[in-house]
Amino acid sequence: MQEVCFCGRSGDVRDREPIVDDDGRRGLRCLGCGHLDYLQWLGEESGLLLWSEARHRRELSQERRYFAA
Repeated sequence: MQEVCFCGRSGDVRDREPIVDDDGRRGLRCLGCGHLDYLQWLGEESGLLLWSEARHRRELSQERRYFAA
């Protein structure tokens, strides 16, 4: 799913940084400006699914960098 942030950065929403804030709420942070999207525009289940996929993609990316070094 392609998305454009307020800062103008565009790309796949799953490529954003998955975070859990101090209140335990899950969200995706824009890598360009830091804007945090709590995915409230999706239903609870869909939001959790999208957040989980972004987290999985982030972990795979970090593993690839670790093993490539």
